[in-house]
Formats: sequence, C-alpha cells, structure tokens
Amino acid sequence: MEYFRFEDDDPNGITYIESEDGYAVRQITVTNNKYIASNRRNKEYGYWLAEGLIDGKEAADFGVDKIDKSQFEGVWDAYRAELLQDWQKTKDTFPIGQVVEGYIQVFYPQGVIIQISGSVVGLADYEECKHNIKSEKLYPNHKIKAEVIGYDEINLWLMLNNPVSYYQSS
Repeated sequence: MEYFRFEDDDPNGITYIESEDGYAVRQITVTNNKYIASNRRNKEYGYWLAEGLIDGKEAADFGVDKIDKSQFEGVWDAYRAELLQDWQKTKDTFPIGQVVEGYIQVFYPQGVIIQISGSVVGLADYEECKHNIKSEKLYPNHKIKAEVIGYDEINLWLMLNNPVSYYQSS
C-alpha cells in the first residue's frame, strides 16, 4: 500500500489517497466544512475515487506528497467517527443472512458498489456478479438482490454474497 496527499482545487481541500498496486482503493478530501470520501456517494461529486494508475515515483512531479499510513488513517478515522452511530443502526437493520435489494452504482477495485437505501452501501464481488448476472444487465442502476454475509468495518459497507438480477430472481 502507498499513501498520498495533495491540495485539490475542486473541491478546495486536501485529498488523501490509499493505493494498492497503483490503484486508488480509498480516497478522502477534507474541505472547510465537510469530508468527501470514496465509501459514500457525494451529492455534488458522486463516487469519489481516482481512476487510472497512480505512479508513486512520478507523484512528486505533480505536487503529490507520499505520506505514511498513520496520516491517512488519522483522517479516515476522524471521518468514520461521524458515521459510526448510523453504521451500528445499519448492522442492526441488515443482519447477516438477510437478503437485500439495491442498485448497482459503480465498479471499484474492491468490487461492485450497491446502493441499498439512503446511506446504506453494499459491496459484491465483481466475478460473482459477472457469473450470476447477464452481462447486458451489469450496469449502473440495475436492481439486484444479494445476501448480507458480513460487514466491512473500514468502509462501513455491507458485504454481499450471491448477487443476482432482481428481475431474474422474481
């Protein structure tokens, strides 16, 4: 893992990125009055995760500083702290074994991000989605069903198993 920090003009703030094998896996921007993070859709900026490869060797040429993991985690944990009460309600509402419905939002390096309801987000394995859902249905806003199999405590996501097209399973 590599960690980076840079001043971002849009939005006006400081952006922090965690990358694995050159791909951003978590990202957060701190502005004067809010956090914009990759684990939730932002009303103004959508899903907030850098696309393409991040070359750590060339980063300094573009005003990007390498930082250590603790610097990134400090910012991420401060943001997460604001969400933990709602996260506990989410886990109570969506226990392991429950089947949930949601809409494909975006494809991340970690898998397929599914919007369940409000601020509730799930993560399904891309290969499993590809296997279970016809390719012509594997796109944003397609409705799916899946089973909750666990919780990602870092991103505050429901972990989903056996995703299928809502329309195939009805």
